[in-house]
Amino acid sequence: MLRSGVIAVVLVGAGLAVAAMQASVADWNRYDNPRFSYAIDIPPGFSDVSEAQNSDGGVSNSADGKAELRVWGGYLVDRSFKSDVEERVQSDSSNGWNISYDRRAASAASWSGSKNGRVFYARAMTGCDDSAIYFRLEYEHSQLKVYDAIVSRLVKSLHGMC
Repeated sequence: MLRSGVIAVVLVGAGLAVAAMQASVADWNRYDNPRFSYAIDIPPGFSDVSEAQNSDGGVSNSADGKAELRVWGGYLVDRSFKSDVEERVQSDSSNGWNISYDRRAASAASWSGSKNGRVFYARAMTGCDDSAIYFRLEYEHSQLKVYDAIVSRLVKSLHGMC
């Protein structure tokens, strides 16, 4: 009898966990950028993207103000995607970030680093019409495990709409 009661509690708990995950999926918002033809999902609890004056993207903040998501696009007028990413990674390193993850391919790149108890994760992809699209999420190192799933979702959701 006790065994079946434990199994029932585990199954109910599992059902609640699945329901919570489904609800959290629905809580994500989508940001579309018409200027650079890209889209990305915005995590639950983050503000709407505050659009930049030049309409290349903007900033969204967590409810507690401890995390910031930046999204933007840019034209690759006088440089290649490869050199643009190289310059951005080098800039982060020069600004004191300890780059601990750096993966690059012909049409996408991701890099991450830490500094003073903060972590960032950046993603770049080739976009439409000789452009590149990006996101950068910065948060407290103590929230690393919480933001792992968020980073994964952001990576999957960032895409061009060519």
